[in-house]
Amino acid sequence: ISPLPFVFPGTLSHIKMVASGPKEGRVSGSLSLTCTVKGAPLDSPRYDWNCVRQAPGGELQFLGWIYPFGNNTGYAPAFQGRVTISADKDKNKVSLKLHALTALDTATYFCA
Repeated sequence: ISPLPFVFPGTLSHIKMVASGPKEGRVSGSLSLTCTVKGAPLDSPRYDWNCVRQAPGGELQFLGWIYPFGNNTGYAPAFQGRVTISADKDKNKVSLKLHALTALDTATYFCA
């Protein structure tokens, strides 16, 4: 069963995340991605923020989430111990850091 896309007009349309970070990482090194949230306070009780990736020709893979309002994080089991997601509430930014990179980590990384 594949998920159906549901769109509710006006819902979250004013919120954007703008990503920045290096285009490449080195094998056994680390990758950092920073996403600036625009249009909503980062620590609103209404939102959690997610990090995902997509390998070339592959499906989306969930890495983890952060809920800054409650200072909570959760990580996908496949990335446990290699990924850290943090929030800077003053700058309205979410940061992802992935450690111990391998060639299998070649992907496009997203915040959502």
